[in-house]
Amino acid sequence: MSEDVPDQETAIELAKEYADNECVGQFGDVTDIEERDAEWRIEFETHTLSDTHTHRIRITKFVGNVISHDRLSRFE
Repeated sequence: MSEDVPDQETAIELAKEYADNECVGQFGDVTDIEERDAEWRIEFETHTLSDTHTHRIRITKFVGNVISHDRLSRFE
């Protein structure tokens, strides 16, 4: 993604872009966002016709790379 991520708005925009390219369904709500020393942690939902999926990603504040992605099961 190669750009710095100085604020929540930028982090959310990068999460939307990532979801559009890498996740099943349409981007929904951001359910949690947390700023750490060198990264953003964002939890969001994607929606398909029959289901909702919750995702957690970590984005570096410098350069804006996604360094982890977890899709949560509704059975957890």
